[in-house]
Amino acid sequence: MKSLTAYEEVKQKITEDLVRGRYPMGQALPAEKDLAKELDVSIGTLRKAVDELVAEGIVVRRQGRGTYVAEHDAKRLLYYFFHVARWDADKKTYPRVETASFVAAQATKEESLKLRIKEGAPIWRIVNRLYLENECVMIDHITLDKKRFKNLSRIEFDKREGSIYQLYQMRYGQSVVKTNERLRAGLAGRQMSTWLKLKPDSPVLHIRRVALDIQDEPIEWRISTLNTAHHEYFNELVT
Repeated sequence: MKSLTAYEEVKQKITEDLVRGRYPMGQALPAEKDLAKELDVSIGTLRKAVDELVAEGIVVRRQGRGTYVAEHDAKRLLYYFFHVARWDADKKTYPRVETASFVAAQATKEESLKLRIKEGAPIWRIVNRLYLENECVMIDHITLDKKRFKNLSRIEFDKREGSIYQLYQMRYGQSVVKTNERLRAGLAGRQMSTWLKLKPDSPVLHIRRVALDIQDEPIEWRISTLNTAHHEYFNELVT
């Protein structure tokens, strides 16, 4: 097994502290000199480790204030996790989300594989309609492991303050730090056609996403169906 470099060991130690809750969401990490001293490494080694955590969206630097544990807000959702925009617009706008259904169920084979749970395990299945400029442009089918979100209810889900990912983080301590997405072209079924105001079997885009936590464990499995008549998938990569 390949041994870790000094900065990778530092990154691992900070990550372990984050998982244990030593640094809650929104809280600042100790000053660089203090954290370097605690970990018995140079400032340069510490900064390299923190740079990677920043690149992964786990912590954020605030100029003149320090480094903070990332927390979900509208700006973060729009920049990192919502990738839909009008084809003729330069910027994305925040969607209005409406719950279409919220039910308890048992995991199918696909759901169990994506969430790494047993087939037949108890889950929540949620369907959302997303609106931009009062037009329903996308349908989200969300699957959650009921064990992670044991006491979640439709009332709590509907009355959440902020985004769904904020609810996961603030109420259940489940922080989404990254996602894996795959795109597929498809056709709209009967229900999708009605919601998206399309003719049956119109072309749509399916966005299949697994949302992961800091340890790369799956938190959420989501299939989004996008009406591409006026909107498209837009992801701005920063290097």
